[in-house]
Amino acid sequence: MNDIRPPATDHWQHHAATWQHFGSPLRPCDADVRWVESVLHAIQPGVEQAVLLGVTPELANMQWPASARVLAVDQNPEMIRQLWLPSPPKNGRVVCGDWQRIPLENASVDAVVGDGVLVFFKQPSGAEVFLAEIARLLSLQGRFLLRAFVRPPQQESLAQLHAALAAGFIGSFHAYKWRLAMALQPSLAVGVKPADIWRAWREWVPSAALLHDATGWSPEQIETIEAYRDSRATYYFPTLDELCQLLGRYFEIDDLYIPPYELGERCPLFSLKPLP
Repeated sequence: MNDIRPPATDHWQHHAATWQHFGSPLRPCDADVRWVESVLHAIQPGVEQAVLLGVTPELANMQWPASARVLAVDQNPEMIRQLWLPSPPKNGRVVCGDWQRIPLENASVDAVVGDGVLVFFKQPSGAEVFLAEIARLLSLQGRFLLRAFVRPPQQESLAQLHAALAAGFIGSFHAYKWRLAMALQPSLAVGVKPADIWRAWREWVPSAALLHDATGWSPEQIETIEAYRDSRATYYFPTLDELCQLLGRYFEIDDLYIPPYELGERCPLFSLKPLP
């Protein structure tokens, strides 16, 4: 049963309270949002029912097609309270629920949008249950628009990562944090625990103040890693090839977009069409 459990929520309360201090690539940026909007508006004959996985503000408040009714599904009440309820989109509603059991009928959805959602599911078992649920929801003309997180084919070592950090070659703390996570993952089957990311951070970068002085990254951005300290969650980072093989069991890749920002090659966006 543990293999197909839904994503853990134990550090998302902290994320909800500090969301304004997150940045790319952990949050979608303008390039991601504009691409998603362009695909949504090109879906024919049009989007009437859409599902948003999570309550990511950049996606919740983007320019949805005028005809779209948006159902957001998030299993963390605090994310809903802090990020959705203050300014819900027009024609939008939210439920607190499980992405593996979305309360809509088969083939009743024209578009599903998710940002980074696969990172929470054990692969392939948990991810397959999740992808099968999305495929169940979509009409044959529908699309699953997914921003994924993938590790490079050649794994970066911790020494290489921190040499790049010392040399000033990492542009943001969030890029550093995600590179650290991917460098720590021993295998896709095992994944990497946020608590282990936090421990490695404390070992390799003992002073947040010195990092701030050296990089100019704000203390509030650096502080976001503290959410990982006692987390019981696990993240999973496939390579792009591994991800395409997994997606191909349920979807045809209609389009693939590599965004231009730092680590964009590790944050591909997919337009996925359900297999007949």
